[in-house]
Amino acid sequence: MNIAILFFGIASIANVSGAEKVFVEMANQLVKRGNTVYSVWNDRPGVVPHYTFSSQVKQINLGLGKIKVPIRYKIIREIAKGLRLNIINYVDQYKTEKLCQSIRGYLNISDIDIMICYEFNSIMVANKLADGKIPVVAMCHNSVEAQIATLTPLQRKEASKVTMYQVLMPSFVDKAKAFLDTDICCIPNVVNPIPDDAIADLAAAKKIYKIIMIGRIDRYQKRPLIAIKSFLKIAPQFLNWELHFYGPVTDSQYKKEIDEYIDSHDLHHQVFYEGVTNDPLTVLHNADIFAFPSAFEGFSLALTEANSVGLPAIGFTTSSGVNELIKDHVTGFLTKDEQDFTQKLSVLMRDKHLRTQMGKAAHRAMSKYSPNEIWETWSRLLNSLVAENKQGR
Repeated sequence: MNIAILFFGIASIANVSGAEKVFVEMANQLVKRGNTVYSVWNDRPGVVPHYTFSSQVKQINLGLGKIKVPIRYKIIREIAKGLRLNIINYVDQYKTEKLCQSIRGYLNISDIDIMICYEFNSIMVANKLADGKIPVVAMCHNSVEAQIATLTPLQRKEASKVTMYQVLMPSFVDKAKAFLDTDICCIPNVVNPIPDDAIADLAAAKKIYKIIMIGRIDRYQKRPLIAIKSFLKIAPQFLNWELHFYGPVTDSQYKKEIDEYIDSHDLHHQVFYEGVTNDPLTVLHNADIFAFPSAFEGFSLALTEANSVGLPAIGFTTSSGVNELIKDHVTGFLTKDEQDFTQKLSVLMRDKHLRTQMGKAAHRAMSKYSPNEIWETWSRLLNSLVAENKQGR
């Protein structure tokens, strides 16, 4: 089977984010299962992917860099946004045409059996190239509220042209059906297994215990300041505890607020920003609690990696994605507000036995997301869609 995987809605393939990781891992796994895979993205010429593709994956960087759109199209788009007009987005249309022209220089589309799209930009390109003759699978890498509900009526109409739309959590299926008129399926992300004897030893006596956060430093989704404030409210009672947070800074003003808050409230120097880690599993293995104050998620790689290592986690009941991965009072705590977050954090910090019990439960809960299970599910879906398409010709 010849598979083209398209990913155009990123700043750079060199990013360390979760979607880029899944993009590379999917290509590698589908090649391993005997397929010919073309991984297609658009970046500056010569940019090296952060994650490593198998040598068998046919990598195509279109090398167009940032596509410059005529200013008149941008003006029309902004006017339409302001007036909430349901008209063609000429910016999207222009970029789609440029990307399609470039792809045709690398691929004979008639040789492709199926296309997989990583976001809406890729959907527009795949639909145009496929022209109804090739099945197209679209992926939703975040919550439905963040990635599908925000589409305009015309964009939803375009998204509904795909053969199948994949979402990450069971509850997302019905949510997606409210916005899209196509088939919806649920396939979660992979969680690489950690052997039972290699999980974090939460029962061990330590001089310093650690709370870890991993995620972008941004105000609206990841919200690390919430956990920092919660910890610093109780930190004077726990002088042998530290909070370490990791991730790229995508909101410099927010990071400045965090720094100022830490400077004025971290009386015993217990909070540390560690930048971006290239070895998250080691960081997590040496921790005791995973704090996860996100407002919403799709299927968080950071959270599931923490669970796989055997860490209990704290998140919010209102956070989609998070509220299905954390089993309240079993693998961690789901909290109703910031005050509750602080209280439950204190409970875990005080109770080593509870931390250990929840951490082991979190580790066991990840077994259903094993690589073989998830990639076999993907293979079955793709094979069935290709077979159905050939029968219908």
